[in-house]
Amino acid sequence: MGLDSWLDEVNERQKAVLAGLGTFQQQVESGVRQLSARVEDAQRLADDREPGRLLRARQTLDVPAVLKKLDARDFSSLSRRERRIVPCLWREVGLERMAWFLVKSPENLPRLVRQRIRDWSLFEEIPAQASWARLAGQCSVDAGLLRWGLPISIESALGREGPRILAKHWLDRPLPNVVEMLRASGIKPSISYAGQVVAEYLRRRLQARQDVSDALKFLVDDPIGRGWMPHNNTDDVVASAPLEARVAVVAAALECWARGQVEAGVRGRLEERLISRDSVFGDPRLTNLMQAWAQVRAQAEAAFGEFLTALIQQDLEFFFERAMHEQDRRRFWLRYLGSIRKTTCWLDSETYDALRRNLANLPAEQQAAFRRAKRLSGSGDVSAFCLSFERYAVVEFSKTGNASFIYQRPGLESALQSQAVGHHEELKLKSASFFVDRLTHAVGWQLRFEQDLLALGIEKDSSGPRTRR
Repeated sequence: MGLDSWLDEVNERQKAVLAGLGTFQQQVESGVRQLSARVEDAQRLADDREPGRLLRARQTLDVPAVLKKLDARDFSSLSRRERRIVPCLWREVGLERMAWFLVKSPENLPRLVRQRIRDWSLFEEIPAQASWARLAGQCSVDAGLLRWGLPISIESALGREGPRILAKHWLDRPLPNVVEMLRASGIKPSISYAGQVVAEYLRRRLQARQDVSDALKFLVDDPIGRGWMPHNNTDDVVASAPLEARVAVVAAALECWARGQVEAGVRGRLEERLISRDSVFGDPRLTNLMQAWAQVRAQAEAAFGEFLTALIQQDLEFFFERAMHEQDRRRFWLRYLGSIRKTTCWLDSETYDALRRNLANLPAEQQAAFRRAKRLSGSGDVSAFCLSFERYAVVEFSKTGNASFIYQRPGLESALQSQAVGHHEELKLKSASFFVDRLTHAVGWQLRFEQDLLALGIEKDSSGPRTRR
């Protein structure tokens, strides 16, 4: 019995020791995780602060004096502060002087890599970009200051094909994961390079005939993703990306939209997001596009044209199906789809409120069209629809007995910008200086309308009405 008791006691002590070791291991692992998290936070903070520090240093630095020292190959005369800032001055320093400097100060290679990532641009000349990539590629991926977590070499990442190679490598991963992996390597969404990877990711999935709905949901709904899309001051956005990156992502998103590899609900939300009319993009339906939309059109001209036409057709179909119920007028104006530049829908309060209550039951494209419509606050039961062409605008009304009014487009738009429309009668501006004509819908009105519009230089589409997507 004594031996049994002793063995039991030893067994209990062994269990206690093992339990203690298990607890100790858990504490060690927890401590390591906390330490790693703190290091990661410190690295993020350093990444966040570095551009600002470099900018302030550059503003107070005598750049010509630094360049003279480099020309004289007088490395010893460069102060520690000047040596740290030289990689930031790669444009002024040039390739030859930078190569000499890095031989003398190889510890600054990681700074050049980070700066080249921050300044990466599609508009840089390809030979120069490749030369800088080769120079920066001399940096070891294990350099402590670098935090290189990308699955490709530094030279490949910094070359023209860098974003495309990364997108291909991560093609099977969800887009939020791709963005997070970029961020873990110090490439935040606020850096243009990240947006280029996102754009290439979308295009690669299109080429592979893979669905892009989840990726577009991230761009439309997530505060990080929205930073690359048009947004206004009321949207929840972490930070706006640089213009070059936003243009690339919006152009790629438009191509996804045009190819139709998107769920209907996501498609509608994407359309709403693209016409958010923020201060950078503005309205894509304007004749004189803002710089951002002009650049998007240059990168994805066909998709941009399809997008505008689809928006106009959605609005037109919505008005004539939900507010007017006049199929002959719907068919007539659909023949001018290619000439219409912009549409505006005003719904009378009763129609607007009824549609809002039933919004969830409407098709996705009509839900989007409803959200673009405006509510007339007056007591009337007449809705209105404005079709803007290159130089003129036509206003139709939902109730029979109301003629169509034609105006000079600039004058009408100026008048509408100065005050909100509360009643459909406010759109009958016969005495205005920009009033052109008033057309009635008597028997045979289609031919008369067609002739009058042609006299104003407005032609119907040669291919006839277009079908819905």
